[in-house]
Amino acid sequence: MAAKLRPLAMGDQIAHRLRVDIITGAVADGTHLAEDGLADRFDVSRGPVRDALRQLESEGLVENRRKRLYARSLGMRDIEELYELRESLESLALRLAMRNAEPEDWDGIQLVVDDMAAAGERDDFERFANADMDFHTGFYRLSQNRRLMEAWRPYQRTFAILFELSYTPDIPAAVEDHQEFLDVIRSGETGAAVERLHGHLAHAKAHLREILSKAG
Repeated sequence: MAAKLRPLAMGDQIAHRLRVDIITGAVADGTHLAEDGLADRFDVSRGPVRDALRQLESEGLVENRRKRLYARSLGMRDIEELYELRESLESLALRLAMRNAEPEDWDGIQLVVDDMAAAGERDDFERFANADMDFHTGFYRLSQNRRLMEAWRPYQRTFAILFELSYTPDIPAAVEDHQEFLDVIRSGETGAAVERLHGHLAHAKAHLREILSKAG
C-alpha cells in the first residue's frame, strides 16, 4: 500500500523519509532511486520526488552517475568528514554568538537545557534529541550570520537522524554536560567555550562510531 503524505512541503517530507532510510540502511548503499518507483511508493507525482532527490544529492546522500541517482550510505569516513565540517561551522557560530548576542539572549538556550531536563524526567529520548539539536542550532541563530545558518541547515537534518541512532541512555548526565557547557559560554570565556565544544563533539563522534561499528 502506498504511503500517503500531506500535500504541504511534500518534497521535504519525502526527503526526510528517504534520508532516514538511507542513513539507517533500510535503503542499501548503491540502490537505484528511480523517480517513477518512488512516485508510486509515496503516491505522488514525480515533481516532489525530484525535489526530494535534489535535496538529498546536495546533502551527499544521493549520488548522480550518468544521470541516474543512487543511494549513498554513510561510512566511517563520511562520519569523520561530517564532524570535521560541523566542528568548523559550529566553532565559528559559537564565537560569533558570544560576540554578538546579548546576555539575555542566552536565556532562550537555558530554556532548551531545562527542556532537556524535563525530557530526562520522563525518559523521553525523542524530546531530548530535539532539544539537543535546538541547543546547538541556537549558536547559529545567535551568531546573526544568515549564510552560516544556511550552511548548517542541510547537515542539521543528517545530524538529527545520527543523534537518534546514537541513543543516550544517561540523559541526566547529558543534561548536566549541556548545562556546564552553557555556564562556560555565559562566563564570556570564548576560548574555553570553543574548547568545550571540541570536546563535546569529539565525544559524540566517538559514541556514534562505536555504535556504527557494533551495528556493522
